[in-house]
Formats: sequence, C-alpha cells, structure tokens
Amino acid sequence: MDEPIRESGPHLAGLLAGALDGDGPLYRLLSDALKRAIDRGEIPLGTVLPPERSLARSLSVSRATVVAAYDRLKAERWLESRQGSGTWVRTPSQDAASRGDAVATGRLFLADDGQQQRTGPGESSVGRDDLIDLSVAAVAANDEVNRILTSLTLEELSPITDHHGYLPQGLRALRQSIAAHFTQGGLPTGDEHVLVTTGAHQAISLIARQTLDPGDAVLVESPTFPGALDVFRRFGARMIPWPVDADGVRLDVLEDVVARAAPRMLYLSPHFQNPTGTVLSEERRAAIGRIAAEHGIVVLEDLAMGELAIDDVTVPPTIAALTPNALVHTIGSTAKLFWAGLRVGWVRSPDAWAVRMLASKTVADLGTPLVSQLLAVKLLAARDEMLAARRAELRPRRDLMVQVLHERFPEWEFDVPAGGLSIWARLPRGNADELAEVAVRHGVDIVPGPSLSVDDGNRRAVRLVFARPEAVLEAGLDRLEAAWRTYSPTTDRSPARLLV
Repeated sequence: MDEPIRESGPHLAGLLAGALDGDGPLYRLLSDALKRAIDRGEIPLGTVLPPERSLARSLSVSRATVVAAYDRLKAERWLESRQGSGTWVRTPSQDAASRGDAVATGRLFLADDGQQQRTGPGESSVGRDDLIDLSVAAVAANDEVNRILTSLTLEELSPITDHHGYLPQGLRALRQSIAAHFTQGGLPTGDEHVLVTTGAHQAISLIARQTLDPGDAVLVESPTFPGALDVFRRFGARMIPWPVDADGVRLDVLEDVVARAAPRMLYLSPHFQNPTGTVLSEERRAAIGRIAAEHGIVVLEDLAMGELAIDDVTVPPTIAALTPNALVHTIGSTAKLFWAGLRVGWVRSPDAWAVRMLASKTVADLGTPLVSQLLAVKLLAARDEMLAARRAELRPRRDLMVQVLHERFPEWEFDVPAGGLSIWARLPRGNADELAEVAVRHGVDIVPGPSLSVDDGNRRAVRLVFARPEAVLEAGLDRLEAAWRTYSPTTDRSPARLLV
C-alpha cells in the first residue's frame, strides 16, 4: 500500500494564508478554509493532516482552535482520526468500511442518549458519537428560552422585515435595553454608546482592530477565554500572561508589566471569570481603572459570563462605572445566560470611541441579524425569570461535580465558583495535556490548562464544565475517574504511560 501524503504545519499554513482574516470564530474560519482546500484538490483525499499543536504553532492560533476545527470536520465526515495514526482527509471507501465495522461483534457501551452502541473487541476508547463533552462552556436553550424563541408574532416582525435589514449599530430597542441595564448597574449609558455585535467574540475583534498594531503588548488573564487569545494573535499582539488568584487578576503583576512593557491593552473578565469563576474585588477593579487611566491603557472588561450568578453574591460595579475617566470597553452577550446559537453580543464604549466602533462594524458585516436582535430584546426583558431558571439548572449540576471531585479526586485542588459554568481544577502531578488525551480515549472531553493560556502555561490544571444534565455529568465524571486512575506519568515532566 502506498504511503499516505503527510501535510506539514508550515506548508498547510501557507496554503491557508489569508483564510483566517475574516470575522467570526477562528475555528469556523479554519474548518471552512480546509473544506475549500479539500474541494479544490489542494489537500488530496487520504492526506494526513499535521498534529493539532504543530498546525496551531504554524498558524499562530491556539491549539483549542485547531482541535475545534478538526472536531467540526470530523462531525461533518470530512476528516477521520484514530489514536496513534493521526487525523486524515476521509476517502469515499471509508463510509462503507465504517458501516461494516459497526456491525462487527464488539463491546456495547451507552451513548449520551441512552442508546446502545458498539466498540471493537478489546478497545478501551469509545467512538466520537459517544464522547461526553465537558469542555464547552455554554448552555443549551431551556424551555423558557424556547418559549420566547417561538413567540414572535407578525406584528412584532413586520416593523423590521419592512426595513431593508442593514443596521450596523444594531436595533435601537435592543441598544436601549442594554443601555438601561448598564445605567441601573451604576454605569450611565445612552443607546448611542452601545454597538450590537455578532457575539462577544466579534466585539473583542472590533476593539482589537481599532486599538492594536503588530507587536503591541496586551496583558491577558491566565487562564482565560481562548477566543480572546485567537483574536490577539490574529492582530499580531505580544501577549503577556496576567495570573489570577482567589480575588481575580493580581495588581502586583499589573504594576510590574506597566513599568516594563507599557501594554496597550488589558483584557479581563471581572464577573465570574472564565474558567476560574472568580469575582474581581472592588478594590482591584478601582485600582486597575486608575492605573489604566494614568497610562492611557485601553481596558476590555468581558462580562459575557457576568449574568450567571449561581449563588446569592454581590458583584461589584464594573470597572467602567468605578473609573469613568478610564478608557474602558464593556462587553456583554446573550450566549451564556440564554443560548449561544442566537449570536448576539454588544459592547459599551466611551464617547470618543462610539463612532470608530460603528465604522469597524459596518466594514465587518453591515450588522447583526435583526430577527436575532428582536429575540434578544424579548429575552432581556425576561432576564430575572431566565436567571432564576438557570440557577435552578446549574446549582445542582455544579454541586454534583463538586461532590464527585471531593469524593473521587481527593488530591485535586479547586475552589467552588459562585457563578459561571466551570470548575478550574489543579492536578497533584502530571501534565494536563496528557491527561486530556487519556480522557478522550475513555470517552470524555475536557480542556487542559495550556489551551486557555497565553504561554502554554497552567500545565497542571483542567477546566471542567458543569453545564450538562446531571446524568451526563455523572457518566462523564465516571469516565474521567477511569482516565485519572489509568494515567500514570513516569515523572512529572516525561510523557505519560498510557496503560490502556
């Protein structure tokens, strides 16, 4: 049999040059670019693609972006993968072969939907259809959200469908609702300060485009939202990790970096930080705003997770509210409280920036879909009801994960978050990337710390998302326990021995 073609990271990056310059999530841009290259024959069928880390390095994106792009293409049957053999472009014969494998005698396992499926004899890993995902920090639409999504009437739709549909700044009713919420929270805001975006990810991208030149320093939480890392890499920023402790990002690091590196921008999530769930103290918020104002540093405070208070906690005012003389952009989204599929976000910018942000948005996509915005207006009007429903869902799920971690992973260290969607757990030994690979072989997907880090740091930490239903969480944690018992690094720095 002929040796398969093997793509290198640098060659494939050259082939995809320019494909990641658009707006939207980078993993989607990457997966779409790979499909186009396969369609054109530039990547022949059967080609073995570069390892995720190698391609990520060549493209200057996070490994999580490449993982997500590969996973999307596997789900759409463009790619195939097998442990030890890599990931390759599917050939037509593989569909028939995979159907034949499925009827071979093998061990039964239980999929997420409770249906029985099979693996081959002696295999300890499970198929992709059975993979329990504890990696995505997002919620499904619940009954309350579905009720509103299906409630639009002709009378509500007609005023916007009678319009041509191009509103780059966003639907005025939505901007007024967002502005009123900011004002109630102590940050006086007019609807002219608000720009509606296609998700919080686009908001970060638009601000970066207006602010950063290649080589500019950006101080970024470590760990953090990986989508922000992708945006800053795309604009050629020089990212500096900003450690997070129990009270949020550390002030001593900020003062040192400002003195040494003169950062152009600070990026942080003060409300229920993703992934640690910490709430930045009011004292630190005020100090960060004061230091930023003194040095002319742009601040991005990302409140996308900010609505998800599981416990009754008092969240301090925003940095923008505490320090009105600082140049602060405040970002929000419908994704975490309601549903990410709506793809509606927003940014509240200072007076001098509102027109500049609108210009960037106009160039990007001429406006976020109006029907989604109309639905967002109705969802925000029911915010309190929605939050109560989410709390009722998430509190028992979080508490279940906490209980299981205490009982079955007694060596792991973690704090119980008062909000958000995940637990940030620190391992007593080994390497999070290695453990995540073993976990996938056991049928559960988790996020290793380096995927959420500027510098490939946090090697002994993992993010565990508790957004799934309790039965799925229990099954996923069962599999994670099996993976942890199996995982045995020869030393803390050497590759793991995979005893499967």
